[in-house]
Amino acid sequence: MIFRRRPATTEDGEAAHGDARRAAAAPRGEVATQIGQLRAELAALVTRVNADGGRLPPGAVPTVRDLDDILRPLLGYVERQSASDEEMRGLTAIIHEYLPQALDDFTALPPQYAERAGVTGTTPADDLVRQLQLLDEGANDLQDLVYTGDAAQLAIQARFLDAKFRRSDLD
Repeated sequence: MIFRRRPATTEDGEAAHGDARRAAAAPRGEVATQIGQLRAELAALVTRVNADGGRLPPGAVPTVRDLDDILRPLLGYVERQSASDEEMRGLTAIIHEYLPQALDDFTALPPQYAERAGVTGTTPADDLVRQLQLLDEGANDLQDLVYTGDAAQLAIQARFLDAKFRRSDLD
């Protein structure tokens, strides 16, 4: 015989676990809003880079597009599956802070200084391309962190279910 537990109800007859669902949905809505803002910021950055392509050094535009190819699907995945606070901070920092800052710093320079070597021996154009490459590597690392973490969680769940439902020879 199989017994199914009915949800506990409050005095007004509503299921008690409904409150927990609503509490979980509130932060989920905030995450969706945050993801939407990040998606819009990323699209605006890519549009801006495409428009400023003639002013940016060789390699900058393709690297920003590579970043977009990594970050846009990652934002969609995180929106559907959620992410840890650390993963969200990383996504937010790349899109909201690091990428626009690198581009703003470079485009603020007068064009004649873009190819002039500074005290470090590198040009601002070289520095921008290097920063974009580092951001691309960071985005790849973040992507690996998100997907590997979820894959590990799936493996843990599989082991749990296997242990729970597989009949032992001792049974």
